[in-house]
Amino acid sequence: DALIAKVESKFGVCIVYDMHSYNWKRWDREVPTWNLGTSNIDNDRWGVEVEAWRKSLAEISFPHGIPSTADVNNTFFGNGYFLKHITNNFKNTLVLATEIAKIYCDEHTRTIFPEVVDAVKTQLSPRLKEHALNFYATNKPK
Repeated sequence: DALIAKVESKFGVCIVYDMHSYNWKRWDREVPTWNLGTSNIDNDRWGVEVEAWRKSLAEISFPHGIPSTADVNNTFFGNGYFLKHITNNFKNTLVLATEIAKIYCDEHTRTIFPEVVDAVKTQLSPRLKEHALNFYATNKPK
């Protein structure tokens, strides 16, 4: 709480990327590579930011023909305690609950696929920075 309060007081707004992964092979239907859970955020206020983040994630390319799809409220809906707590206590903070399917490993044997991990690492990092900078430019107090 102290960190978010400090960021909000210094910059007027704050964005938190609440990143998780999920076991996609356990679903009995096609699921997205990336899922954003937005059911507990102010979508009227933050919808443009959510869509920009979704589009950016969908553009990440993976090796071996692994598709990169991104959807909102498909597999998870953003019902976690962390998101709810921050959203309820900080009116100028957006929490983006972001899930990646465990395409970077074999869910059953836990074998890591280094080339997929590298693709996520090298492409996600600059996208986080770009999205956060655009978020601030768009939402900072006038």
